[in-house]
Amino acid sequence: MSFFTGTIFSEALHMDTSVGVILPQDSRCHRHPGVLGVLHEGIEPRERPKTLILLHGLSDNYSVWGHRTSILRYAEEYDIAVIMPEVERSFYHDMKNGPAYFTYISEELPRLAAALFNVSVSPEDLYIAGLSMGGYGTFYAALTHPEKYAGAGCFSSACDIRPIVESDDYIALDSLAGLDGDRRGIFGESPKVPDSSDLFYLVTEAAKKPKKPAIFMTCGTEDFVYESNVRLRDHIQATGAFKFTYEEWPGIHEWGFWDLSIQKMLRHFLT
Repeated sequence: MSFFTGTIFSEALHMDTSVGVILPQDSRCHRHPGVLGVLHEGIEPRERPKTLILLHGLSDNYSVWGHRTSILRYAEEYDIAVIMPEVERSFYHDMKNGPAYFTYISEELPRLAAALFNVSVSPEDLYIAGLSMGGYGTFYAALTHPEKYAGAGCFSSACDIRPIVESDDYIALDSLAGLDGDRRGIFGESPKVPDSSDLFYLVTEAAKKPKKPAIFMTCGTEDFVYESNVRLRDHIQATGAFKFTYEEWPGIHEWGFWDLSIQKMLRHFLT
């Protein structure tokens, strides 16, 4: 396996930006199959691997998945490239007063990955996943551009951002420290969430489209976002339009839960 961290220049952001990249083409599974490494049952090594864009949460950055989970080992097991971008605290939006992170994530980054790293980003080979704010970003990208992705993994997602953005009550929470400046940067001086950023609205609209992403969703039953995840789950199921899998088990907003979630998602989509 190759694991790189570094910078690339983004035209959408007008600046260099950090990225982590896991590439499986030189893994032990490729060089010494069955001796020093074993692929998951049913996985065949590919010259141009499938690709997972893996998104971080509000208080993290691009490097966190590599530090806090065994994603390097899982990528080797499933022979998948993993691209981990940096979006700061943008909620994966083209910000009113800041960089165009949604354009970067949904349009530019796949092109850069294919050009720079010899990976496949064709719609049948490209996946996107994330936790918390990154779970929101995953839903936002997959529902807005359902034609781009084979599957979306959404873990402990910030499913309902209207109260977070529009209510001052949330700004006082330690877990959302600094959000007042963030929400004004994203949505403007009088922050209001447009329908185009509301996941419930986007589910309804995406359900009408001919191409819909497969969705794998998880949330811990003791997580503070559990109630909003259940509401979004029920809304998705009510459309009857998506290939949709939901799993919950005892857990809170923490890395042990997300490490298990990413394993479950890879197994679900790739085997």
